[in-house]
Amino acid sequence: MKLRDITIRAGRSLRQAKARTLLTSLAIGVGAFTITLSFAVGAGGRDYASSIISSNTNPQELFVQPKQDAAHDPGKPKKYSDVQTANFGGNFTMKVLKQTDIDKIAQIKNVVSVTPIYSVAMKYIKAPNSDKYTTTVRSYNSAVKLDFVAGGASGIEKNGIILIQNFVEALGFKDANDAIGKTVQIAIDKYNNGTTPLETKLFNFTVTGVVKSSVLAASPINGMQIYTDNLKAMYDYSQQGSSNYGIFMGAVALAKDGVNVDTVKADIAAAGYDPQTAKDLMSFIFQFIDVLQAILVGFGVLAVLTSVFGIINTQYISVLERTQQIGLMKALGMRRRDVGRLFKLEAAWIGFLGGAIGSGLAIIAGTIGNPFISQMLNLGDTKLIVFEPISIISVVVGLVVISVVSGILPARKAARLDPIVALRTE
Repeated sequence: MKLRDITIRAGRSLRQAKARTLLTSLAIGVGAFTITLSFAVGAGGRDYASSIISSNTNPQELFVQPKQDAAHDPGKPKKYSDVQTANFGGNFTMKVLKQTDIDKIAQIKNVVSVTPIYSVAMKYIKAPNSDKYTTTVRSYNSAVKLDFVAGGASGIEKNGIILIQNFVEALGFKDANDAIGKTVQIAIDKYNNGTTPLETKLFNFTVTGVVKSSVLAASPINGMQIYTDNLKAMYDYSQQGSSNYGIFMGAVALAKDGVNVDTVKADIAAAGYDPQTAKDLMSFIFQFIDVLQAILVGFGVLAVLTSVFGIINTQYISVLERTQQIGLMKALGMRRRDVGRLFKLEAAWIGFLGGAIGSGLAIIAGTIGNPFISQMLNLGDTKLIVFEPISIISVVVGLVVISVVSGILPARKAARLDPIVALRTE
């Protein structure tokens, strides 16, 4: 008997028991729904994390720190090292980079530039007629795409500054366009070796651009941005003369375009430093997403395992109810192998229906839920539930295979029935 004919016959048999077929398929559909949705949440979460990385960093950048000592046993004496460290109190010290380290890293192959991370504590920012506000200031990176609502980065090297949109009104400007070309002042305290500032200096900057407060920012405000040389000038004023001057918690090394950043990372590590790519720094997000996805998939797998027993039970009942029919088919020349195929194909149909129903409902639920989730979490147009065709196909095919495996025992029972005995069954 041809496979096509057996497949059609299997579908016809299932239609004759619509209620039982539907209920069994729905049991599988619960697992399909959960697994499909969990894959979509995982894909959306990874896309969101990747967007955060690409929106806040240059993929060719590496954050470089000195290799830190292993955790010290407080019960044993600590070995002396002449490597310079920063003391954070509570007997907690951390190795730092010096200018000699910056120069050494800059000499590594395929490293285009190395910029120390200048630690500048802004006292406040204000416009001539506004109140004072606290925020952070960071170095402008031309490789990172910014969403400007007014102006741009042109002229930032000439004492320019890029404001965050939610500071425009607070600083007394009518709107983003009104802020362009206006002056703002940043106050920086000068320190020696104490905690009390010696004096305060105002640095004047001209607003060149205003950017949206991005939902993909690595921090809620993400900081004002100024040219690196201007940030260094503020750092020099604040720290020069203190014991902290000339030491850095880390540096940003830029790998040459077209060169695999992991290759440069390995070279920097071989030189005795601890480099991390943007992806490394955000790896905890990916780990959290993977764990969450695994938990959700686990619930789906439990639902599928439960439905396996439903398929076995359904198929066994079907064999018992159709014993005479099986005997007649065998008496008319149907082979044992074809009888087994018939019941396996019926199980495959059940798995396909369950997978299709569950995955379809998951897609509908995800499509409807995406806007509400994005609005609730203030994510704008970002989607946290992303359906990938390969994942959906994998779920449906996987459930078909599981269903076929579940139908093997009932299929064997049907194939081994003696046609004479089967025809005598009431």
